[in-house]
Amino acid sequence: MEQTLQRNLIVATKEYTIFPIIAVGLFKPKDLYLLAGMYLSSHYQRNSDTLHTDITISQLSLLTKVGKGYIKDNFYPRLKRSGFISYECVQEQLNVKRNHFYLPNPEQNYRFIRKELFFDRNLSPEEKGVIIGLYSLCLNNTFRYDLSDQRVWEALGISKNTFKKYRNSLINNNVLWSSYDAPMALTNTEHLNAKVLMYPHLGHKTWLDLVEEFNPTEDETNDYLLMVEDVA
Repeated sequence: MEQTLQRNLIVATKEYTIFPIIAVGLFKPKDLYLLAGMYLSSHYQRNSDTLHTDITISQLSLLTKVGKGYIKDNFYPRLKRSGFISYECVQEQLNVKRNHFYLPNPEQNYRFIRKELFFDRNLSPEEKGVIIGLYSLCLNNTFRYDLSDQRVWEALGISKNTFKKYRNSLINNNVLWSSYDAPMALTNTEHLNAKVLMYPHLGHKTWLDLVEEFNPTEDETNDYLLMVEDVA
């Protein structure tokens, strides 16, 4: 177990990675998660439109716990056809070729994904992909989204039943909350129907950081509680 973790850390070149919002809708949740793994393995390049990674199928499988067969036969072909990335196959030795991938490096409209997400064995790759998708739909600098379920499953490119399956799983795993049950720091009184992601491995500042930094006055707290009670 410890050796596996050490190998994963070698592939994970940084503490967190950016993830372009535009990828949501182009890839299904499981593939979003794999793409995030590629981003985590990429090397930071200042003033560059792309990020480079030469992560192998075996390394990506080791990092994400997704089978090598799925990556080779499903994810990679879809990724290459999507036009989202560019790539080249380089002859590195006489009998050794290696894929080099160039990932979009946006200056805006991205999210931060922390490397600990990839080491969380309590959630499946599909659930992690849904989390990444939901986080990308959140209002900037928040962990809440105020969209109907239908808007969400259409944005994620999945069926109604598939979305409800993973939504319910995230609720049961205490990842997805209603605004009424979330900390005041994560909510907005004008959007009390919004859902709130409370997963610790998202964001440059996590939801825990936001709660810790939040310091409302007693009057603000009382006003908030009264408003929540009235709406409920």
